[in-house]
Amino acid sequence: MSDGLALADSRDRLLAQTTWDRNVVVVAGAGTGKTTILVNRILNLLMREPKPLAMAEIVALTFTNKAAMEMKQRLRRELTKLTDPTDDSMVSLCRTRYQLSSEQVSERAGEALAQLEKAQIGTLHSFAAHVLRLHPMESEIDPYFQEDDGTRFKELFDSQWDAW
Repeated sequence: MSDGLALADSRDRLLAQTTWDRNVVVVAGAGTGKTTILVNRILNLLMREPKPLAMAEIVALTFTNKAAMEMKQRLRRELTKLTDPTDDSMVSLCRTRYQLSSEQVSERAGEALAQLEKAQIGTLHSFAAHVLRLHPMESEIDPYFQEDDGTRFKELFDSQWDAW
C-alpha cells in the first residue's frame, strides 16, 4: 500500500486509491501500475475509517484470467504483509492514514485473507456468469449453463439463426 516514488501523477494515484464518494476510472498503458492502484484501493477499502468494507463486499474485475490471478496474488501478498506488525512501512501507513493500531490492521488483514477465496476478484465474464447463476429466474437462463470458450459459436449461431 506504499505510495511509492514521487511520480508526476502521484496525487492522482493517491486519489484513485482513496476516493470513496464517486467512481474512479484509471486509463493507462501496460505496465504503468493499474493493478497496483487497484490492489491499494482494495487495501484502503478494508482499512478505511469509518466504515471499512469486508472482503465479501468488494468486486474487482479485469479482462483476462491472467490479470485477475495477478491481482489476487498481489492482494494476498500485501494482506500477508499487513498481518505482520513488524513490517513497519505497510502497517504505519494504515496507522497514520486511518488512526488504527497495529493490532487492528493485522486483524482486518487476517479477516480479509480468510475471505479472499470467496471474494469476487476475476474477469468480467466470470462475474457476469456468477450473477446469472444467482438469478436464474430473472435472467431466464439455466443456472447450470456452461460458459463457451468460443469453440461452439458457429454451431450456436446457426441454430439460433435458423430458429429466428
